[in-house]
Amino acid sequence: MEKDLSFCTLLDYYGAALTDRQRELLTFYYDDDLSLFEISENTGISRQGVRDAIKRGEAELLRLEDALGLAKSHAEARHEAGAIAASIESVADRAPEFADELRQNAARVLSLADR
Repeated sequence: MEKDLSFCTLLDYYGAALTDRQRELLTFYYDDDLSLFEISENTGISRQGVRDAIKRGEAELLRLEDALGLAKSHAEARHEAGAIAASIESVADRAPEFADELRQNAARVLSLADR
């Protein structure tokens, strides 16, 4: 089973909406980078049971993202903020008398996008 690391992001956004067991297994698998076998050994669940629970958890994360779109919206906002910050930096390069203030504003734009 090849890991799709986009589930790390989805787990950050929607992990609280999963069952405790799904969240635990997905955290072991994606955040702790444990294999199915290692998770099975640590939890006492069969390897197949771990795999099935992870697949159900992944499906739920995808369902939540399809319904709510939080991860996609944040990625788009971050991308736009990066473009705005780059434009501000470009102006700062051509206006040395305002460069410090402009660069502070560019950093603020990126900081706000991360919230």
